[in-house]
Amino acid sequence: MANAEWEQLKEALRKAPTEEARKAAAEAMRRYLATHPPKSKPTLVSLGLNKPYPTSIPLEQIPGELERNPAFFEQFRKIVEEG
Repeated sequence: MANAEWEQLKEALRKAPTEEARKAAAEAMRRYLATHPPKSKPTLVSLGLNKPYPTSIPLEQIPGELERNPAFFEQFRKIVEEG
C-alpha cells in the first residue's frame, strides 16, 4: 500500500540528479524511514562491480548516500521504479 512519504520519495527520484533533487530525495527517504522503522537491520546490496557507490549499505545510510552521490541516486531511482 502506497503512503505519502513513499510517494514523495518516488517524486523526488523522478527529477534529474541535481544537488537540489538529491537533497529532496534524501529528506524524503529520512521521513519515510522515520515513519516506517525497519523491524530488522536491512541492507541494500548491489552485485555490480566497479561502481562509484558502496555495494552494501544499511538502510539508515541511504539518505546520506542519495544526497552526495549522483550515481547512487540514479541506481536507487531504478530500484524504486522497478519495485
